[in-house]
Amino acid sequence: MSENASSSKRMELYVRSLSSGTGVQVETMIDRLEEFTTEGEVEEYTVTVWGSRVSTDPAVARTDAGATIRERVAEFKQWATECGATLEGGFDRETIHSAITGETHEFISLPSVALACRRDGEVEWVVPSATAEEATPTTPMDRIRALNNERQESEPSDRAAVPSDD
Repeated sequence: MSENASSSKRMELYVRSLSSGTGVQVETMIDRLEEFTTEGEVEEYTVTVWGSRVSTDPAVARTDAGATIRERVAEFKQWATECGATLEGGFDRETIHSAITGETHEFISLPSVALACRRDGEVEWVVPSATAEEATPTTPMDRIRALNNERQESEPSDRAAVPSDD
C-alpha cells in the first residue's frame, strides 16, 4: 500500500478486558494491528479498555474517560446512521432501577470488542455492525481477517494466516 493511502489511516480497538480469559481473539487482533502498523498499512492503532456500559449521567462526561467513551459512541452511531448500518453487540440505551435506593439510572451498553477505522480523522467503518445487504453482522475478528486476507493476496508468501476463533 502506498504511503499516502495509509498515512492517515488509524485503527481503534475497544475491549472489555485484556486478560487471557477473553481468549486468543484480542491477542490476535492486537498482533495483527501491530503488523499493519509496522508494515505501514496503518499509521497507528490504539487499544482502549472499556466496561460493559457507560452512564449517561452528565457527571460522567466531566471525566476524561467518560467523555471519550461517550464521544466515540456518538460518533459510531452517527456513522451508522449515515451509512445505513446498525451497530451490533451493544450501543443500546438501558434503564436500570434500583429497588434498594429507588433511583433510576440510564446507561449505554458497550460491546465486549469493537473495532473502528478512521481515515483523515473521519470514521470509515465500525464493527460489530451490519448493513441491509449482510445476512449476519460483521465482527471485529471478521474485519481483521478481511484486512489480513487483502495483505495475503498482495504478498502471499510473507503473510501469516489469522487463526479461527471457532
